[in-house]
Amino acid sequence: MRSAVVLSLAISLLVLTGNAQENAAPLGGEPSQGPPILSFDDLVKLSSTAKPEGALGTRLDTLLNTPFVSNGGTARNAQPLRPTVQNLGPVLRVALWNIERGLNFDLIRSALSDRSEFEILAEGGNRASDARKAAIESQLSILQNVDVLVLNEVDMGMKRTEYRDVAHDLAAALHMDYSYGVEFVEVDPIFELGIEQVHLPDLQQDQQLQDDLRVDRERYRGLHGTAILSRYPIRNARILRLPQCYDWYGAEAREAAKLEKGKRWAAHKLFNERIARELRHGGRMALIARLAVPDLPTGEVTIVAAHLENKCAPACRRRQMQMLLADIQQDKNPVVLVGDLNTTSKTNTPTSVRDEIMGRVTDYQFWIGQTISYFHPLGMWKHALFPVRYFHAYNDPTAFHLPILWDNRERALFKTMERFRFSDGYTFDFRGESERTLNGMNRTLSDSNQRARKGFVPTYAFARDYGGAVGRFKLDWIFVKPFIQDPRRRGQSNLFAPYFPVTMREMNGALEERISDHPPLTVDLPLHSSSP
Repeated sequence: MRSAVVLSLAISLLVLTGNAQENAAPLGGEPSQGPPILSFDDLVKLSSTAKPEGALGTRLDTLLNTPFVSNGGTARNAQPLRPTVQNLGPVLRVALWNIERGLNFDLIRSALSDRSEFEILAEGGNRASDARKAAIESQLSILQNVDVLVLNEVDMGMKRTEYRDVAHDLAAALHMDYSYGVEFVEVDPIFELGIEQVHLPDLQQDQQLQDDLRVDRERYRGLHGTAILSRYPIRNARILRLPQCYDWYGAEAREAAKLEKGKRWAAHKLFNERIARELRHGGRMALIARLAVPDLPTGEVTIVAAHLENKCAPACRRRQMQMLLADIQQDKNPVVLVGDLNTTSKTNTPTSVRDEIMGRVTDYQFWIGQTISYFHPLGMWKHALFPVRYFHAYNDPTAFHLPILWDNRERALFKTMERFRFSDGYTFDFRGESERTLNGMNRTLSDSNQRARKGFVPTYAFARDYGGAVGRFKLDWIFVKPFIQDPRRRGQSNLFAPYFPVTMREMNGALEERISDHPPLTVDLPLHSSSP
């Protein structure tokens, strides 16, 4: 999820038919390699064309529609953890985390695998109270016992994340199988590829700029996407391209052309352009994987990792979800649908200045120094102080919608999901039973997504949110299809029903600077029927 620094609005509804392909990996076999990587010369060509043709177009299409799959963990005989929960027995613990491209890779890895290392890395910035420290320790314990981990915003071969293959490196550290689907191929000729020259009048500033823009052409891959990591074997994985709600190449290229007249800019102008544009091929997608889980009646679970568009109206996000639901309707397995759905009720997703800087610029302290007056907190108020009625849906996008008076245009997406039925008659669990939560909440989806006193616990917030007055959003979601036929009725089976969701804001904020702009979420899914 990225957008312009200010709360801008943009509507561009261009709908295309999605495409899906499968990449199967034999159980216990050697890791699959996935599609061929594009060369740097290929990426340079892609930076200057909206619709590549011929062999290059075929290579791009293959990359965007074929997932990388590795059963390396299974090949090394790694076993699921199957954590046991009192009165439930063994559970499948699922986590969702938008990791902001993997910028803080070492902290992410240690949070997922090594509590002692995490505490050492976090010690310098952790001035938490005893209660907060206890919450962090509890969340680390839960997170480090997940068997399925879904990651949004995952880089492969990007300078901003030190050219890491983030999904591969995390899977190797955690001894997990993984699948990775490419959402975007990043081809900005100035800020990603470094093939076009820009200059600043000040020679010292210009030298620092040139150092910052220099790219290692041998290591640059330009890939950004979604990953599923699993301690259970991945039987197959496929990519479903979703309807296009924003033209990430055409629209961004038009804006770039307006700003690139003349290549000698003031530092603040260059900074503004850099954080506002993302020239890329691809679009929103869902990565869908079937995992071998012998405890379950079907012997499998289907994990659907989605990322819906931010630069569009809520109606187009709903169309993306409708296409996704139609694709998985025939699935007879239990299903976990998770992801960053960008449910802001608006056309664009706001981000903090710090997040944009971290996402785009290697030495962000330098650029802050050039633009600090522009981003003074007093200047941000005019963008932040919308009428209170516009914010009621941010913490609870499932709330009622009353046009003009009480606006929540995201509600239609949730009603679509609640009314949806799989071909086997089962449905997503909307029950929200208090005995299946850690805080006794009993409202819609409270047993799969942690609720707060008002709405849901936010999963995205401005770095500066004025004490929670503005800028907190529920964007990331977990939906579960257990063995129930009514989304609301009590007393149905608790086999694979969601229990005890946690949104790990304390752990994610253990340092002064957050690990990611989104905290991780977890939920427990019983592998056997039991008395709750």
